[in-house]
Amino acid sequence: MIAYPGGSLFDKASIHYNFFENFFSDLGATVTVSGKSNTISNILFISALGSLGVAMIYFSNIWRALSVDIHNFSLYGYLSKISLIISGVCFIGVAFTPWNVYFDYHVMFVKLAFSFLLSWTILFIILESVNPKIRQLMITNIVYLAFLIYYVFRLFTGPRLGTPEELEFQAVAQKIIVYFSIINFAIQAKGIMHFLKIADFRRGGNKNFYV
Repeated sequence: MIAYPGGSLFDKASIHYNFFENFFSDLGATVTVSGKSNTISNILFISALGSLGVAMIYFSNIWRALSVDIHNFSLYGYLSKISLIISGVCFIGVAFTPWNVYFDYHVMFVKLAFSFLLSWTILFIILESVNPKIRQLMITNIVYLAFLIYYVFRLFTGPRLGTPEELEFQAVAQKIIVYFSIINFAIQAKGIMHFLKIADFRRGGNKNFYV
């Protein structure tokens, strides 16, 4: 955001990133709405979102760490893995399709990325619900799910950015869901790591049982 030279749909004269009028996608544009070069911000955007996508793909087997009955819940587990992989691939797609060059593809990847993230969240909640030792993590996941459902719904139904008010609503909503996603991922990761440490201790230090 600091590297972004400025410019938004309704304020092309802006000389900095506007929290209420700029999207995260503006950071990945090759050129801003006002026609300024956006090379540094673009590179940082690709690096950040691309690495996020790679991490999501790499950790797509995280469901196995929940120690659920693999015979009864493997279908949910593998579906959650597929959902997280597709979401990760789509976030990488968002990173490498700047909206000012590949607008239709960029929007498609955004919608798919959050839709499959929604699918993963639902499946992960189901998997968490069957492990009483980790069930408390469902609370933030369920709250997050409610926000995510609403955000995905608005992604597909509008508003269409025809007025400054509509633009501001979408820009702020995007930031809320992105920041909430970061917080929720952190809570889930910390909770699962804590569960694994306890389980590992009880198993006598075998650290490979959940891989």
